[in-house]
Amino acid sequence: MTEIPDFKKAQAKALEVLDQFGYTTPPVDPVKIARDLGIRVFFADFKDEDDKISGFFFAEKNEIYVNKHEYPQRQTFTVAHELGHKFLHEDWLKSSNYQVLLREPIPSVANDPKEKEANAFAAHLLVPRFMLDKYYKIASLDELAKLFAVSVPVIKARLEYEYKR
Repeated sequence: MTEIPDFKKAQAKALEVLDQFGYTTPPVDPVKIARDLGIRVFFADFKDEDDKISGFFFAEKNEIYVNKHEYPQRQTFTVAHELGHKFLHEDWLKSSNYQVLLREPIPSVANDPKEKEANAFAAHLLVPRFMLDKYYKIASLDELAKLFAVSVPVIKARLEYEYKR
């Protein structure tokens, strides 16, 4: 049987984290959240083939490593994504089944339920509906992206998901 992503669980956990840290307005800072949780975040210089890695969670040391050569909005999303794995898939992170994946959309990776859940967690953490509701009718895509400190594609995806635009 194929595992199905639990998007509601990802959304609920993201909202729980926002509430726990008192976020009511954008932008949400996933690096601060991680550090407040005792997770160390490093912006590392990935070499050669590893430069296709956006980031990963090193469970044994409770650390997130992010490719320092990615643009800032990508780094923000990567930290939020890795936090999603921490909150949703901690047992898997600590298992021998966990593997660092390349950024390129490989079909088996793009369809992996855990990756989809971590992406959903990141999207709901960084651009939650209750915040988006306040701004999406009065701000352009670029303005929303700047306000939420994410890329325009993240804003487009959130608008499509929440408002079927």
